[in-house]
Amino acid sequence: MTKVVIANSVGIDSRGKYIIHSPSRWSVGVEDEMDWFAYYPWELAYLSSLLKQETDAEVRFIDGCLKKYNLERYLQSIVKEKPEWLVMEPSSRTIKDDFALALRVKKELGTRIILTGQHATAFPEELLRQAADYVCIGEYELTVLDLIKGLPPDRIPGLYPNGRRPLLDVNQLPYPEDDDVNRLDYAFPGEPNCDYVEIQAYASRGCPMSCTFCVARNIYYSHPRWRGRRIENVVAEIKYLKEKYPRMEGIFFDEEEHNANKSFIMELTRALCEGGLDELRYNAMCGYWTLDREMLQAMAGAGYYKIRVGIETASEVVARAIKKPIDLRRVYTNLSLAKDVGLKTYGTFIIGAPMATRQEDMKTVGLIKRLVRDGLLDGLQVSITTPQPGTPFYHWAKERGFLLKQDWSRFDGGACAVVSYPDYPKEEIEEVFNLVSKVRDHMILVRKMREQGLGRLFRSARARYGGWTALRKAMRRLGRELGYRRHFHRENKR
Repeated sequence: MTKVVIANSVGIDSRGKYIIHSPSRWSVGVEDEMDWFAYYPWELAYLSSLLKQETDAEVRFIDGCLKKYNLERYLQSIVKEKPEWLVMEPSSRTIKDDFALALRVKKELGTRIILTGQHATAFPEELLRQAADYVCIGEYELTVLDLIKGLPPDRIPGLYPNGRRPLLDVNQLPYPEDDDVNRLDYAFPGEPNCDYVEIQAYASRGCPMSCTFCVARNIYYSHPRWRGRRIENVVAEIKYLKEKYPRMEGIFFDEEEHNANKSFIMELTRALCEGGLDELRYNAMCGYWTLDREMLQAMAGAGYYKIRVGIETASEVVARAIKKPIDLRRVYTNLSLAKDVGLKTYGTFIIGAPMATRQEDMKTVGLIKRLVRDGLLDGLQVSITTPQPGTPFYHWAKERGFLLKQDWSRFDGGACAVVSYPDYPKEEIEEVFNLVSKVRDHMILVRKMREQGLGRLFRSARARYGGWTALRKAMRRLGRELGYRRHFHRENKR
């Protein structure tokens, strides 16, 4: 019987950083284990379930990222399975360690390597030259399935050098549920902005937008196309998860654009209520432009407690460059509507994008301050815009000489800039990023202290992380707050 191992990224890289792996967006590494959490590797999970359903292969799914395996520990785990095939989805951030792992497995067992995902799609020829056996481009579940089934490689769409295959019908896939990996484990400690014990799930795939920095739109799908699952299928999966995992308190819809289609949301929320699933708590990645009072009321009534919106920038110049129009009036209106119906709100922002300058990015800093001050954001994420290989941003930066030397481990939007513009060098981008991070932390802390008080905040952290980790986080957070106040005290004296 054919043996297949499906493996996520390494959990600790060669620099000792804990990997938070999100290849369909961007992956980051953190120094301190208490800052780590794991995203569910959803496309690998779909693939594992699909292979187990459609083939006679013996399939084993191993998530070294969840287990926090370094290369050597991960190697032992995979070699023990003696696979004939190894499927991996490395991001650019993790390609060095992930590919080194795959080559070690191949050397020891003669295993055939299949590489998928963002970095593989961007550099298929290079990876084949470096001893990958097969490289899939774009959305890859059906491509790998055809390969494992034994179809001739030259007849498999999506298998390089063949062209891409058409986007799949998401309703043909089984649940991304796998007995090899406990899906609830990803809720501990869980994505930091999930307020409950939440399982990551996916009611749709794709996005109607064409943002130039987006990995999902430009690499995985290549089309600005949104695909919703059948409502009854989504509801059935949630019921299944609820029965399988009694500790589950809610669902995090961690897809590209959960609310791209209003009728889809209205039908889904009705079905959740009719199915008695409105007792769970839901939060979702959304686009602010399709929100309205009717949709938000329906979401709140169905158990949604938080929406997350990609605001990205306050700069018209940057918005045009990334091909994501910004309408600040609508941002304010729709966030206000969300608060009116009782939903929490969360925004994502970027620094150092194409055509950014310090002046343009400081407009975003100002917007963040206003939104938090006015009570329109309960939380937010700020990232350094990273030109992921294969995206229009990457090609734009490389053609103009803005891309710095390619050390893939530095393609980390939570740590450093890998572009440097003539009027906005790398060091200044990172300085603004650090500044806005301090502003974010300060303003959110002040707001939470005002609303909840110190005791409630600490009890909540202790319930989530345990007493010792909660205390360490509190002490570190206090140190950052003191640093913030010293910084702005010096600025005000100048």
